[in-house]
Amino acid sequence: MKKVIAMLLAVVMVFALVACSSGSKSETTTAAETTTAAETTTAAAETTTAAAETTAAAAAETTAAAAGNIDYSALKGKKIGCTIVYKGDEWCSALADNLASMGTQYGATINVEDGDINDETQSKQIENMVANKVDMIFCDPATPDGCTEALQKAVDANIPIVIYDGYWNEDKAVTTITWDQPTTGELVANYLIDYVNKNTDTYKDGAANIVVLDLKTSTHCMEREEKFKEVLAAKAPNLKIINTQDCNGNRETGANAITNIVQPFDFVASVVDNGAWGAISAIQARGLDNVKVLSMGAYGKEPFEALHNQDPNYLACVVVDPKVVAQGVYDAAAKYLNGESVEKLTNIDLYVADSSNVTDFWQF
Repeated sequence: MKKVIAMLLAVVMVFALVACSSGSKSETTTAAETTTAAETTTAAAETTTAAAETTAAAAAETTAAAAGNIDYSALKGKKIGCTIVYKGDEWCSALADNLASMGTQYGATINVEDGDINDETQSKQIENMVANKVDMIFCDPATPDGCTEALQKAVDANIPIVIYDGYWNEDKAVTTITWDQPTTGELVANYLIDYVNKNTDTYKDGAANIVVLDLKTSTHCMEREEKFKEVLAAKAPNLKIINTQDCNGNRETGANAITNIVQPFDFVASVVDNGAWGAISAIQARGLDNVKVLSMGAYGKEPFEALHNQDPNYLACVVVDPKVVAQGVYDAAAKYLNGESVEKLTNIDLYVADSSNVTDFWQF
């Protein structure tokens, strides 16, 4: 009997050992498989990441190639003379700042001088640049022919010239980087016509009175005014221009011009943003809450915040990014110094901003 019991116990022990052995093998296999699976997953993730990085790099290279790579190293150490039409204008001041900062960025030496909307002043500045033997001249002339004699001296001295913002009547500059002045006036005119047509409850029969603030010392500003008036006359005869005043490019004169107008008016169209803001100060002082102002060239915090906050008077402006103009100037200069071909004229893109789309042009 004892032998039988002993044999039974032995059998039970054998089965127990087999069961334990089988369980250990299963656990070991599971752990190994888990580790292998994890390693495979990690490897796959690394492969996917690498593929993504490669794709991103390829996309960046494609974008860069499409945009056209420019070697700016040729600008390093260059002495650049620069005159701008008028630093008293906020937009021109921003353009001057961009030209100065980009020059430093590219290793060039540049001094942006204020032309004070004066041909004689700018001519003297250019003559001094020639005497100082600058490597290149950037010029924003107040008038297309007012600096011709001085610029010709630069040409005779083999100093390359880049015209920006304005124009030079002679075809002797490397290039001109600017914006289409007549188009500016046309954009504002068409915007005004559409606005009046959408608000016929306020402007009966599409009729309204308009005051224009111009800048007679600036040829390209006058081009804006002329086109603005031309489009209104052709498309909207009920939009009457009742008064035209010279704002002299500053706010005080613009404000005084509006203060002295007795006849009722609905809109003010200014060829420069300084004139627009001068008009607004006078309009607000007179309590003319329903008068709207349009600017034929603006950029920056002041105009864009006014649009974003739906200022009751500042209605719309043509967006002209000074940084784009400045970058175009340096792009052309670098290409020329590298012996590359340069387009004779580049007009930057223009847009009209109002409260409905201003976030497309400025971060708030």
